[in-house]
Amino acid sequence: MVKKGLVALVLAAFVAGGVFAQEEYKHQPFDMLLGINSGLGVSPNIGGAFNLQKGNYAITFDLGLTYDFYLFNWLSFNTGLLLHPDIYVLLDQDQFGDDNFTKYAATPVCLTIPLAAHINVPKVEWLYAGVGLNLNIPVSSMLDDTVIDIDTKGDFFIGLPIDIGFDFIKPGKGGSRFFFRITPEIHENGTTLPVGFMWQVYNWKIYSK
Repeated sequence: MVKKGLVALVLAAFVAGGVFAQEEYKHQPFDMLLGINSGLGVSPNIGGAFNLQKGNYAITFDLGLTYDFYLFNWLSFNTGLLLHPDIYVLLDQDQFGDDNFTKYAATPVCLTIPLAAHINVPKVEWLYAGVGLNLNIPVSSMLDDTVIDIDTKGDFFIGLPIDIGFDFIKPGKGGSRFFFRITPEIHENGTTLPVGFMWQVYNWKIYSK
């Protein structure tokens, strides 16, 4: 009986060792992914813009491609190219003199280059978080008649996205991610704070060891 018990324990150890050795991670070092992204951000106090209350307000959008490179199975670096339209309302005047908030709105359409680092939290790899730097290059504007001073062409401004959310990608395959984002966007005459989400509709694993 003791001998059979020892044999059973040895077999169980081999099985457990095999399962542990074959444990799959969502990502492996040197994995590369190409993803389609869509996002939206809104200042929590956006209602004040329509009532012409002093403050900085924003609605932002994102659409484009990102590239991920995994240095470790839990750490990735990201870049890409996004189309990034914005609506800003910076109400600093003592007297507005007009009840049409579009007079005080700037609407740059930017090309955005994101630079970021993200982690898949060890042991809970579905939890995805990171920080980054967005280089926003205004190339056009949706409105021309405005009294606030935000460049709509030429000079870039920066955003500082902070992300936390979910990675639905399966080991060895592609998939989606959804994460919540807060992005301070810093302009010469004010900072806006849109809060929203980024949905990586699908990520293709274009390289894996």
